[in-house]
Amino acid sequence: MRAGLLLLLVALSATPGYGQDAPYASEAQQREMQTVQELLVRASAEFDGPQQSRSIVLFEDMIARLEELRRQGTLPPRGKEILVQSYEMRGRAYYNIGLQEKASESFRLLIQLQPQYAMSKDKVSPKVVDFFGSVKKALVGYLAVSSRPAGARVMLNGGFLSLSDFFPMDVLAGEYSVEISREGYQTEIRNVSIAPRATETLQVELVRTAASAFFITDPPGVEIWVDGESRGVTSGSLSPEFFEMARAKGMDPGRASARTEIANLSLGSHLVELRKKCHETVSVTLDVPEPRDYVPEPVRMEESLATLTLTSEPPGARILLDGEALGVTPREIEGVCAGKHRLEVKHAAGKFLKDIVLAKDEGLTLDCPIRPSLAFLGVVAQSAAGERNLAAVEERLVQNLSKIATLNFFTPPRDTVDRILEQEKVTRLGLVSANRADADVVRKATERLAEALEVQGFLVAVLPDERLQRTAVLNLLAAGNAVPDPWEVTWNEGASYLRFISAVDQDVTLYRPWSGLITVDTLLHDGVPVLRVAPGSPAALSGIAPGEVLYSIEGRPVKRTADLLAALESSRIGDKLALHLRNAAGTSRAVELVLGQTPQEIPLNDPSLLYNKVMMDLRQQSEGYPGTEGAAFASLNLALCAMHFGDYAAAHDFLLKARTALPQRPGLSQGTALYYLGLSLENLGSEYRKEAAEAYRAAAAVKDATLFNNDGPAVAPLAARRAQ
Repeated sequence: MRAGLLLLLVALSATPGYGQDAPYASEAQQREMQTVQELLVRASAEFDGPQQSRSIVLFEDMIARLEELRRQGTLPPRGKEILVQSYEMRGRAYYNIGLQEKASESFRLLIQLQPQYAMSKDKVSPKVVDFFGSVKKALVGYLAVSSRPAGARVMLNGGFLSLSDFFPMDVLAGEYSVEISREGYQTEIRNVSIAPRATETLQVELVRTAASAFFITDPPGVEIWVDGESRGVTSGSLSPEFFEMARAKGMDPGRASARTEIANLSLGSHLVELRKKCHETVSVTLDVPEPRDYVPEPVRMEESLATLTLTSEPPGARILLDGEALGVTPREIEGVCAGKHRLEVKHAAGKFLKDIVLAKDEGLTLDCPIRPSLAFLGVVAQSAAGERNLAAVEERLVQNLSKIATLNFFTPPRDTVDRILEQEKVTRLGLVSANRADADVVRKATERLAEALEVQGFLVAVLPDERLQRTAVLNLLAAGNAVPDPWEVTWNEGASYLRFISAVDQDVTLYRPWSGLITVDTLLHDGVPVLRVAPGSPAALSGIAPGEVLYSIEGRPVKRTADLLAALESSRIGDKLALHLRNAAGTSRAVELVLGQTPQEIPLNDPSLLYNKVMMDLRQQSEGYPGTEGAAFASLNLALCAMHFGDYAAAHDFLLKARTALPQRPGLSQGTALYYLGLSLENLGSEYRKEAAEAYRAAAAVKDATLFNNDGPAVAPLAARRAQ
């Protein structure tokens, strides 16, 4: 008996929509349902207890509350389920203490609420089941409905009963209006009187008001459109009786679909289109003068395919056509459906995007430049001494910088660059040595250059004023930024470029393996105590709790937090780690933890980073994957890069995007963006102090948001202090 009740409680708690917005008229009614749920738990426990009769009072309280909701017309489906069960439990409890009249009344109310209800013979005493059956026989009759054609909807006094044809169903004795309806047929209404234990049978011949058409296609899977509306898809296999008809139309019966009915066609003329991916569309006109069945001629669909040949530099880029993975470059892909496609060629260094249109039997070859592009705008000298070396320096620069692996390094047409710079009233030297007042001019100029040259960044080499011309300062500038990353090289020594190239080719870690475990070092434990578990983290999902002591990972001892961090650093996202923990009582247990990933903030000041190169990579993510979580985190990190350069106005713009696009969850989230938004406004001047305080207050209200990564310090207390 207890097992049955537990199953009932599980089923009710798992009812779709429970705990979400309920279909009640008010919050008071939602609270009432919550009270009923709590009463059910208590009543069920009493029902299974030594004094079952004590549950009756609780069931009566539940029934009164639910019947009131029912009277108001606000009883939800799960409420009706609980009400039915309450009537059953109360009736069984009354029966078990010898009050059969009260048991009979409970069962009668249950049957009136749900005439088809049947008590479980496996879980309930046979005596109770028989008693329930005797009560039901006095209240219920039976109704059977059949129609030609079958499959009509049968409504009983306006409520749906079943589809015809069906065997006799339990119905409360009484007078009923039975409505039988089917699309394309006239609705029929019959009045019936059902007596207890009696069976009423209705047989209805439906009168046709619309036509049907039966289509056969080779192959199946053809979508049928009628007058611009999709009405069905052919499927199945053709019946042998139609083989000869298919052969007469040049079709292979073994490849043909079953006859597919398109019902409820109005009288008149219809335009029918047969569509299937990778096949040419077939259009036919179907005349329907009267309401009957029509059988258009079988249709054989002609394939419409093309060939796509893709190459990329570097090779090995993943090919996705309309989201479907099709291998890696270089590759010739045969059998591509003719028509419009979204082509994506993705690589760790970037990607290539293009909308293409393929014609039938066409062979299209595409070279896919998937890397960000860097435009070398030339060399400028700060003194006359350097002017004589311009040509030699530029030659050596191009020779050495062409070895960059993560960027398409090239020299654009000089006249194009000169024309845009002249229009924007800025020089090459001005691009990389502008003061703060000229930042907007530089930003606008680089954006125009980037659009015209289809690049994401620029390089300008400056020869400093020195007596012996040995060095050049390479200034790397991302499109839309106003402050370059300078790097000094000895221009005529190839080895001097290696560190710069290595810095350019460095991949910034934007995601790291994540456990969600925050531990603390102590001399009091043999291991590291778990100080905190990040909400929603892999550690939380594995059931690890604060206070447990982690003493081993993959069989290796953990003495310090550094040991945990080292284990994570040597693992990959998705790896499974075997952790051993000990609780306060000294009991040990093993836990399998599947590493997730945490986004990482770009550090505000890291000497090893070329922040303009980072911005190029981030812009590609932000602009190439709009609307994605990755794009949102890219906007956040773009803001941090702008803050690195002291450009708080640009940071503000990036953070406005990140604020709405970042997820609402623990860790790096909207609260993170709001905190940095406040910081940017604060640095823009006292006139933005009020807006900064509002951003800080909004950040303080976001629970469990962090800085740096998902395990970082909490945003809320930091933001609350700054808001004051």
